[in-house]
Amino acid sequence: MQTPRSEDAPAGEPTNGGGSAGRDAAGPPRDSAAAAVGGGLFWGALHVARAIGRSVLRAAAGGEDEPSAAPPRESPTDVAAPPAAAQRVSLLQNVTDRLRGAADSYLAAKMDEIEARVDAKLDEIESRIDRKIAELHEQLVEMRDRELRHRLRLLKLTLAFTALVALLSLGYKWILKYWIS
Repeated sequence: MQTPRSEDAPAGEPTNGGGSAGRDAAGPPRDSAAAAVGGGLFWGALHVARAIGRSVLRAAAGGEDEPSAAPPRESPTDVAAPPAAAQRVSLLQNVTDRLRGAADSYLAAKMDEIEARVDAKLDEIESRIDRKIAELHEQLVEMRDRELRHRLRLLKLTLAFTALVALLSLGYKWILKYWIS
């Protein structure tokens, strides 16, 4: 918190008594102009960090950097502006590359996890199908055996009935030949 200044305070520095310089009694400057002019090193660095954070979020979301409404004022401390812009661009590129790499590795891990789950489900389905095929094979064998037993029984009955008819026919012919003639 700043202490009230007298009339001989420099013109660029805000005072608590003035109220219109863009700063409240206990907080950071309200706009970027106040940060650049009278905010000091901490508030200026905070402003730059906030701007970089916004740019990183825009880059991560796939949006383009939008130009700010009011371009920042050049101050005497911004002598190395082009290298700072280059550093900012390289920082943004590094962050986007890291985000892309992290997103790619996350997606690859999730795809592997999904593939493992799908493989497990397919194995489970395959084992169910194998069990069902084995059950159907057993049922088919049982039905075939029952059908064979049934047909053999019918063949035995047919053979017995044929033998009985043959015996009756022989008996009738014998009776006709020896007893009636």
